[in-house]
Amino acid sequence: MSDSQAHDAWHQHTKEEGKPQEEHGSYASAKALGMTFIIMVVGVIVVILVLIAYFNSFVSRYKAERQEGTTVMAPAYNARLAAQRHLDSFGWIDRDAGTVHIPLPNAIDRVVQEYRSNGPSAQERETSDDQG
Repeated sequence: MSDSQAHDAWHQHTKEEGKPQEEHGSYASAKALGMTFIIMVVGVIVVILVLIAYFNSFVSRYKAERQEGTTVMAPAYNARLAAQRHLDSFGWIDRDAGTVHIPLPNAIDRVVQEYRSNGPSAQERETSDDQG
């Protein structure tokens, strides 16, 4: 080596130090590398199996919660459907008294029509709005 490429004093070895150490990793054990590879493959397989087990547990718990939630909610849902069917249909409330029920939109239309025919005229409504 030339002086410009020479190592500093820290890199210099003296005779008192003895023989330099053998380089690390100069000898690769095929047995150690093979065992490391096998352990890593087994570890990956174990992780995959654990993830599969966790996923199956999570999915079954999720399905049970959804089914249980639907089962618990069924009576309220059926009552709501029955009430909606009742509101959307014609039928007797008291046959002897002649009382019937009619669909809600029809009842609203009848009340509005009755109010228009029996209620105050348009001119009276305008004067009451101006005064109010």
